[in-house]
Amino acid sequence: MLAEEVFRITMAMIDEMTTAGELNETTTAEYRAKAPSILSMLQAELIGIENRYRDSKEQISPVPIESLDQPLQIDVIKATTLLTNGLAANLMVVEDKTLASFFEQRYEEMKGLFLKPKPRKPETRRDVYDSTLNY
Repeated sequence: MLAEEVFRITMAMIDEMTTAGELNETTTAEYRAKAPSILSMLQAELIGIENRYRDSKEQISPVPIESLDQPLQIDVIKATTLLTNGLAANLMVVEDKTLASFFEQRYEEMKGLFLKPKPRKPETRRDVYDSTLNY
């Protein structure tokens, strides 16, 4: 998924689309300029959390997003839920604190939902103290 797709979804969420479903380039120019940096920060945060639950050989290093034409490193579900809400919260923080708070809350809820560690396989342990003793 491209960063541009996350940006377009976010613009729809914060009501910056025209009735024809198009972006107004004059009203979204500032958002477009800020989006790559914010998406880089959010993606790095999510990858960092996911790396905690990966083996060291499977960990990935986040690549900064320099352009909205760049592909994202996280899967589509996390991009369309976590990144869109995180981006909306960060873009709205100056204009509408109530809306920013709403999107931030959604981001945190979804982060807790999607970034839970996977259950580990149960380990079998050898009883070295002979717990079968009866007194």
